[in-house]
Amino acid sequence: MASNSARLGVVVFALSALWVAAPDVNAATSSVEPAGLISAYSVAAPRTEAASGLLARAVLPAGLTCPSVQVELRNGSIRDIAMLERPRPVNTSSAFAPLLVCSTPLPVGARRASIAGKVVPAAMPAEVQRLALLGDSGCRVTTWEVQDCSDPAQWPLSRISHSVAKDKPDVIVLNGDFFYREAPCPTTQEALCAASPGQIPGMPFTDSAYGWLADVFIPMAPMLSAAPLVVVRGNHEACDRGGNGYFYFFDPRRDTSNTCAPSFIDGVLTAPTMAPTPTYPIDLKISSKRTLRLAIVDSSGGNDPSVSPYAAIQRPTYEQASAMSVPLADRESWLLTHRPIFGFASSVFATSSDPIVWGSADQAAAAWGLLGNYDMIFSSHMHIAEVVQLPGLPPQLILGNAGTLLDPVSGYALPAHGFNVGPGQTYPAPRSAWGDVKFGYALATPQSAPGAWRLQMRDQAGQDFATCGLRYTTLYCRAVK
Repeated sequence: MASNSARLGVVVFALSALWVAAPDVNAATSSVEPAGLISAYSVAAPRTEAASGLLARAVLPAGLTCPSVQVELRNGSIRDIAMLERPRPVNTSSAFAPLLVCSTPLPVGARRASIAGKVVPAAMPAEVQRLALLGDSGCRVTTWEVQDCSDPAQWPLSRISHSVAKDKPDVIVLNGDFFYREAPCPTTQEALCAASPGQIPGMPFTDSAYGWLADVFIPMAPMLSAAPLVVVRGNHEACDRGGNGYFYFFDPRRDTSNTCAPSFIDGVLTAPTMAPTPTYPIDLKISSKRTLRLAIVDSSGGNDPSVSPYAAIQRPTYEQASAMSVPLADRESWLLTHRPIFGFASSVFATSSDPIVWGSADQAAAAWGLLGNYDMIFSSHMHIAEVVQLPGLPPQLILGNAGTLLDPVSGYALPAHGFNVGPGQTYPAPRSAWGDVKFGYALATPQSAPGAWRLQMRDQAGQDFATCGLRYTTLYCRAVK
């Protein structure tokens, strides 16, 4: 297997040369698709954005023009639909100049779609029987800690991507924190990250086109076009970090490219003040009598150790999510929020004033009293696989193990007490918890009873290391021996 550094070099060369026709000699290892295409994928979108619930996206070298999407409809007719250029975020200088992003809603009734010869999902699935779940995937490069981005065993995102694609899921949920290359590679650690793109000088954010190629489009290539993507913004996609790339490449809403674009304040280029974007739903059909609603909350901002004023700014997003997830006879709901409401971290991170490290205080405060409509909460953020069950509340599933440097392997004893987030607002102590510190993802399959799911916790090779059952808003897991 070629190293990620080597593959990055191939793409950088391809972009600089503006290859218009790169032969697809080996689809498993080729970094550049036919007709100059770097990546093509389909993103699940609110119905207000696309009547079909799905957008087609394409990423190409700058200097080319947007291709069309060739769509075969259910009636057998074929249409060529023009893709439109998605506006590059303003005031980002050369950070995103090397790439062109194109987008268009896919029509209702499509059964096959391709962009420059690359097949992409044409429609949301008629029935979801396999749902892949993962989060926290990028390779960490900071001034204080460097992951080995050149070793697939130490950064196994490419392997995980191959395993997910091999599972042939009907939908893939990516729960944020794509971008981790937030500093130039230290000269003392070039063996680990020499090819990693650094921050663009003078920019009040850390991401760039080449950084997203390295952290996302190269290693995730096998799975990006394997199924419709449901994409959630993580804290690493905050506006002063990887937010510009997130909104340029993945946000499914039409006019959001400039959400994180910097502006001049007193002559200084400045990232926008942190604020969550509105909540929106994605509905997945499970059967003729069963629908799963995903309520997607932007929890990219806020404080983890203690409640801050940001909780009040965040709360309307949870109010929106609760209002759109009122239980119906044929509908169950999951809350998707990158930061967990009540996961707990290793005691290695504890301090004398905080002996138990709970997930995210601002999110827990913002969501207080608004969680009763969900069968499950799915989050990432903490670099482990974990399930936490509090009495009277939906289970918290955390999967932040898709490639980013993992958290400590020990120190996850069941907390004996809950945590307070405000006057009269105390979450109870958990009645059960399960966790494992392994790279991987989960494959969720619906069971016959409404609200019931089987979750297989899979390692980077696609082998089960635990199985979980969700029923009656309770999620229990056991290790596979």
